[in-house]
Amino acid sequence: MNRHLLSFTLLAVCVLLDGCFRPSAPPPPTTGDIYRPVYATSADVRNVQTLAPQPLRNIGKIYAKDNYLFVNEVGSGIHIVDNRNPESPVKLAFISIPGNHELSIKDSTLYADNILDLVALNIADPRNVRLVKRIENAFERSAYPLATNVRFECPDPAQGIVIRWEKASIENPQCYR
Repeated sequence: MNRHLLSFTLLAVCVLLDGCFRPSAPPPPTTGDIYRPVYATSADVRNVQTLAPQPLRNIGKIYAKDNYLFVNEVGSGIHIVDNRNPESPVKLAFISIPGNHELSIKDSTLYADNILDLVALNIADPRNVRLVKRIENAFERSAYPLATNVRFECPDPAQGIVIRWEKASIENPQCYR
């Protein structure tokens, strides 16, 4: 009986002591990229609209559906390109979706992230895209830039919704990831 009690006591002490010593996080770098949040109002973020074709600048994912290409402009929206003649594609429209990074299509509905929300758009007529449904707060609010091992200005929810992060020179940023 005493051997079991002694074994149990030693095991409990080892488990408790193991939980006391955690490796500390590395100190924040003193050089390198520093990021600042860019804010927008909730109304501006949720303003999804079809615009005239825009120049391709920061291309993300490409989705092919029927004779059309849906090209993600990272953080901004989706370009619609008529690809019936692949040798000469024609830009038809740009769907402005602030904070957009992902897209998917099923039948004639395009699903896209709109920073915090999930939007469903009817693309049956690519020149006249319509918002069908919005699921508000479907995604978590990002409190830090996508990059790691960087310093950044801590976001302030009172200033609005963070729509992106930009490199900046900031004196003594308080946040690190």
